[in-house]
Amino acid sequence: MASLSKKISRKKYCLISLIIFPLLLLIYHSYSLYNDSPAITQRKIYLNFTELTSDLREYFSNPNANLTEKLFPWIYYSPNNRTVNDFKGEKNSKGIVICTGNEHFGVALVAIKALEVVENELPIEVIYSTPSDLSQENQDILRKHYSNIRLIDLSTMSFNDNYLKLRGWEIKPYAVLASQFEQVLLMDADVLFFEKPSLLFQHDLYNQTGSLFFYDRPNITKGHINWVESFSIQSNRSYPQRTQESGVVLIDKSRLFSGLLAICKLNDYHERHQITYEHLYGDKDTWWIGLHMMNISYSFVPTLTAGIGKIGKKKKQTILCGHLLHYNEEKTLLWWNGGILKSRSESKKDLLNIEAWNEEGQWRIGIYSCLTNHQQTPKKFTFRQQQLLNSYHQITKEVFHI
Repeated sequence: MASLSKKISRKKYCLISLIIFPLLLLIYHSYSLYNDSPAITQRKIYLNFTELTSDLREYFSNPNANLTEKLFPWIYYSPNNRTVNDFKGEKNSKGIVICTGNEHFGVALVAIKALEVVENELPIEVIYSTPSDLSQENQDILRKHYSNIRLIDLSTMSFNDNYLKLRGWEIKPYAVLASQFEQVLLMDADVLFFEKPSLLFQHDLYNQTGSLFFYDRPNITKGHINWVESFSIQSNRSYPQRTQESGVVLIDKSRLFSGLLAICKLNDYHERHQITYEHLYGDKDTWWIGLHMMNISYSFVPTLTAGIGKIGKKKKQTILCGHLLHYNEEKTLLWWNGGILKSRSESKKDLLNIEAWNEEGQWRIGIYSCLTNHQQTPKKFTFRQQQLLNSYHQITKEVFHI
């Protein structure tokens, strides 16, 4: 009986060995392949941003293979022999870039449909990284209904996904770099416009510097300034008074290419996790900081934020609750993010009743932010603006089956 039991145990052991050992071997080889690849083992991780600034400036004054390998290993070791200079875009081209994955695909569809309503004439690229980011099913939806939109998978374009792991905010500067447009209007997937996006390319400040940024609500802190100053080498640029809102960003790669690569480097995998995002909220302020590192001028629209949403009362005070709105120097309403949904979470399909807008006062910031302005009452929309809002409301209902 004992002998029979031992035979059974040996058979079980052999069976387990046949299954488990090859599996362990496969895991080991996969691990070795990943960790032994040049882009993993030989990469330079910049934990000293003064050194990073110095290397970036040296690279653009004297490009060489050693610095390329240190700064941009994700392309240096790519199999198709591309260089960073291959990403400057088609001469004199302009277009819109939208980054989206499966999580925000619904609001991206709303934004694309809304661009048609606002009579956008700029070509559009939708950019993602790997099919796990944007599924084949969602890619097929875009190809079927919007054949004029160009889809770009960064992982197939020398942007080494094993190294960069682009799944969130950090994908945005790399999307601008990968875009085939020379002049790029980058917009978040939940942005909606009151004016044609192309008008932003005509802004005087954009024409002066090749960039156009918008302010967010929080002020820049002394701690932020001290951190940036710690690695700013011989920079005579002033600092913005506010943090940046990166829902819409305009970049002319023909004029700001070195700065764009600096922005990308701030959002590189190790740099963002170990340094950048410890000091900043995502990619937002990396846009102006990257240009600042390279001693390049940049432009912010010189207006504060506004609010758009539903009028309410709190302790006998009129409040406006909804989303963040941006306007220009002539107080022309330009765009807002958050769309028509109350929450950015697509699982919560509650529509925001947008009744009015108002200039900045006191903010109570949250997923559903509220604005109080003691000097001004909420403002109604023009007939054209209300028409757009009605259309966007209907599009949102159709996309989300509300």
